[in-house]
Parts: sequence; C-alpha cells; structure tokens
Amino acid sequence: MKNSLDNFLIQLADERGLSENTIDAYRGDLSQYLEFLERSNCRQWRDVTRVMVMNYLYALKDRGLAPATLARKAAAVRGLHRYLLRSQQTENDPAYTLNHLTKGSEKLPPAVLSLDQIEQLLSAPDQTSPTGKRDHAMLEVLYATGMRVSECIKLNREHVNLEMEFVRCSGSRNHERVLPLNAQSVQALREYIDDRDQDPAKEAPDRPLFLNRLNKRLSRQGVWKIMKYYAVQAGIKDKFSPETIRQSLTAHLFANGAPIEFVDELMGRAPHAAALRFPRSRRQPLKKIYMAYHPRAKK
Repeated sequence: MKNSLDNFLIQLADERGLSENTIDAYRGDLSQYLEFLERSNCRQWRDVTRVMVMNYLYALKDRGLAPATLARKAAAVRGLHRYLLRSQQTENDPAYTLNHLTKGSEKLPPAVLSLDQIEQLLSAPDQTSPTGKRDHAMLEVLYATGMRVSECIKLNREHVNLEMEFVRCSGSRNHERVLPLNAQSVQALREYIDDRDQDPAKEAPDRPLFLNRLNKRLSRQGVWKIMKYYAVQAGIKDKFSPETIRQSLTAHLFANGAPIEFVDELMGRAPHAAALRFPRSRRQPLKKIYMAYHPRAKK
C-alpha cells in the first residue's frame, strides 16, 4: 500500500508540477490515512470500504480539526482513490462521496438513499393535481440528471426537448451541458407541461419551467421545502438535504459500474484527469453510457 502511495505522489509531482512543500503536505495527510487503515486491519487497497473512509473522517472531525484542514485531508484521500481506480489497483472508489468536503465544507456527506427509497420518493407526489404533477416532474428530473437544485430552478421551458429526450442545464460560470432524460422523467415533464401550458398566465417571456403558486420561478428554498416534505411522506428517516438525490444518483451509478469520466460529466464536476486525455469525439456518446448505467434508464 505504501508503494502505491509513493507512486501517487510521484505522479502528482510530474503531472501537476506541485511544489515540494505541497507534496510533503500530501504525504503527511496520506501517511496518516494509511496508518488509520492499517490500525483497522486493512492490508490492501481493494479492501478499503466507504465505511472505513467515513470512519477516518469522523475520527478527524472528533479531534476538532478546522473545516479547511478537514477539507484538505479529504481532498488528498479523494485524489488517492481516484488514482488507484484509474491505475486499476482497485475496482471501486470508496471516497466518491467526498466531493463537497474538498470545497471547505465542515459538513460530512449526506445519506445515500437506496433504490427503493428513491422509488418511494419519486412516487410520493399526488400526480392528479397540478402541484403534484410539478413536484413529480421536478423530482424525476433531479434524479434523472443529477443536476444541482440551483441548476434545476434556472431551467426554462425552452431548455427541455421532450422529443429528443434531453435538457440543457446551465451550471457554474454559465457552463452549459446537455443531459439525457429517461422515459419516466420525459413522461412526468410532458404531463406537467401539457397541464401548465393551458394557463396563459404562466407563459411569461422567459418561461421558467418550475413555477410556484404565484407563477414565478421556484426558489432554492422552495424546492428544498418540497423535497423535505416528500421525504417525510415517503417515510425516509435518514439524513436528508438538497444534495441527497444528487449524491444518491452518484452512488447508484458507481454501483452499476459507470466510469468516473461519465459520472463527472453528467454531474458537471471538474473533469477527471483521464477524461481530459480523450476528446468527446473519441469517447462513447453520453446518451449511450447513460442508458447502460442509470438505474431507471431501462424501465
């Protein structure tokens, strides 16, 4: 395990041109992580589990480390496991839920819902009422695409193409990505839009896709209240946050064997190093990979 750690540090120095001080910081953080794994009787990288990674982070948090320090150590662990997966030394990435910790958050990753819980959540809205149709469509889109709540509320009607089954999503720095939709989300959107478009008052020039009771664009807080309400209705007692659906989809995609490059592209995260070496024209179409790995793509 130490040899793999040393090779990772060498690659960091070669590919990213990091300073000697930065490499030393990585070495210190990851040596601490390796010692924790050895104390947990873990002798090879293939045996590291998500629970072990989370126990390590909880142990650090219990020591009262500053959020920035915790985030730095989480980033080091995340980078190491990506390297191990990319170099085929492991078959999965037990640190895939640590993305938001690398941005300085002091919160630990939210709970990941099971597929059964996702199904219960998506079926919770009353699909016979206009509000229920809206909420059902919104939840379906969030799980179909993995987009952030902040991205979802910015959607306009013209961003959705039901015939071609995709949605154009604008992320950070106005970076646009085209995301596939599955059959369930298309059907839910069609029912919602057909019902909504019968009301001329809802046809404003910018045509927000998801409207509140005042015919204005839903706010992030409004979506969060909606999500929390249906989580209760679905009997979900685990920790729940606006990121839970997104994190759950990430977990389900990895569980189905989806490549890291695809998951990062779908989620609008920073490109994985391996993906940067392959132009989009030389990689499989996003829709094709989506149909192979999304839990609800074939239903």
